[in-house]
Amino acid sequence: MTQPNVVLHPDLPPGVREFLTDKPDITVQSPTDGAGVAESLAAGGSVLVTHTWRDEFLTPSLRWIAGTGAGFEQYPLDRFEAQGVVLTTAAGVHTNCVAEHAFALLLALTRRIGEAARNMEHARWQPLIGEELGGKKLAVIGLGRIGDAIAERALSWGMDVAGCKRNPTHYAGPVKDVRGTDQLIDVCGWADIVVLASPARPDGRPLISGPELEALGPGWIVNVGRGSLIDETALIGALSTGRLRGAGLDVTGTEPLPADSPLWNDPKVVISAHNAGASPGFGRRWGVLFDRNLAAFTGGGDWINRLGHDIARGH
Repeated sequence: MTQPNVVLHPDLPPGVREFLTDKPDITVQSPTDGAGVAESLAAGGSVLVTHTWRDEFLTPSLRWIAGTGAGFEQYPLDRFEAQGVVLTTAAGVHTNCVAEHAFALLLALTRRIGEAARNMEHARWQPLIGEELGGKKLAVIGLGRIGDAIAERALSWGMDVAGCKRNPTHYAGPVKDVRGTDQLIDVCGWADIVVLASPARPDGRPLISGPELEALGPGWIVNVGRGSLIDETALIGALSTGRLRGAGLDVTGTEPLPADSPLWNDPKVVISAHNAGASPGFGRRWGVLFDRNLAAFTGGGDWINRLGHDIARGH
């Protein structure tokens, strides 16, 4: 059998490119930009490794997209189904990494590390009084693998944890108080801290806007899910009035976050550049998935994290 022709998007997580270029059983192409990716696929590439999408990537030869992200809202799933393109995601690969990053953002807010880092830029010695997490009430919005990992860490720190899930009926994770998203405002009213770990809504509408932020009151919010989950205008308003005590954002509505966004200059905000899932161990863990799915692609096994049109709608 001819070796699969694998096209690599230039923007990949740590270790993925190195893993693939060392594999003797595939042919790898490494274009330097999106146009080059489209050209390589048009020339016969059958596998695309990426977490971003452009319509010109959907060429007649494309058969499998080996996604390096957990999300799938950027992909035209109907067109994939019509053409018989398989999409696999990296769901589960960065669970622990993202959970740790969520806590890093949270601690930067509650222990005021973000403000201390700003003081360092001016050699300003200013003791700051931070809050303790033990005994605080944490609401995790989105109880998938990442949400559960965040909840487990919070419970071990002596926090009270509740969660929201689209369908809580069959939930079997570590959180005892699990409610449907129709009770989101009540959950925000209960919480001191809200952590968003859910995928984007299919219609792109925010989960958190003015009423939810009003219910949260003098608390903190952390987003390691998707930027569209928070109404940024409402968030900026809640921060500017001083009612919301802080926001830790790994994702924003527009990425990169525009330079003129007031979020950059707010001392109550800590921002990272959508890198919660990135770590030196990513490539190795993702490679295990790729090898299993490569066997399925070449007819020798079952797919892992395969996303079909019907499955996507029920996610």
